[in-house]
Amino acid sequence: MKAAGKRADSQGRRGTALVTGASRGIGKAIASALAADGWEVTGTCRNPKRLVAGDRVPGVRYLPLDFARKASVEALLRKVKKVDVLVNNAGSGSIGPVEEAPIEKVRDLFEDNFFGAVRLTQAVLPGMRARGSGAVIFMGSMGPEIPRAFTSFYGASKAALKAFSQALRMEVRGFGIRVALIVPTFIATTFPQENQTRRGSIYAAAVRRVKQERDRRIMAGPEPGIVAERVMDILGKKRPHAFTSVGRYAGLVAFLARHLPWTIVEALSAHRLRL
Repeated sequence: MKAAGKRADSQGRRGTALVTGASRGIGKAIASALAADGWEVTGTCRNPKRLVAGDRVPGVRYLPLDFARKASVEALLRKVKKVDVLVNNAGSGSIGPVEEAPIEKVRDLFEDNFFGAVRLTQAVLPGMRARGSGAVIFMGSMGPEIPRAFTSFYGASKAALKAFSQALRMEVRGFGIRVALIVPTFIATTFPQENQTRRGSIYAAAVRRVKQERDRRIMAGPEPGIVAERVMDILGKKRPHAFTSVGRYAGLVAFLARHLPWTIVEALSAHRLRL
């Protein structure tokens, strides 16, 4: 789909796009879709030198990025001078009881899922505002809509991202900058989820059930290309929706989460996971 208000130049390029976490899964699918549509794409990952040929999308420039290192973020921004589309896709996950999670790990999770996206967004907004156009897309989670036991901190980081994206959307709408949050739900990827459950934990059996249910749903989910299609759809609209869910039954789940009483949502989740 053609990007609204963005025509290709004499060389067929639509503009520049920066996609974080572009070496696999959803990020790779998004980078591939943008490159195929004529965008000049820069993709990030922790160590591009380790990428094998099959991991690289033709036409995509790969640069290193580690949100935990301020110098890494600054180095990326020195090399990427102009960004018309920013896709904040990179992130990490964790599972485990609240009382057993090391606070340092919690901070790292928020760096990956929230503060990293904030830093990049702050860096690209001045240029977008000066040009009177641009798009910032965030990858959210269904966690803030239907919290799942033992993913408290992951859900909290994504809830922060949701609130941030919605407020930002109102701040910059008068400057021609589009902001949208996509919520992929059980997409077939290898998204990492660090288990922070202590050995011998009283929660171990329950955590294992939650993780098994999560992994089962991911394995049965749609391919990452469905998320890339939604990104291209957003870029083709002058005023995309603030919140878009993607995945099997994702729209129904989001609707029920918003309209059912919380006591029912909580009871259904607990029953399914035998909590």
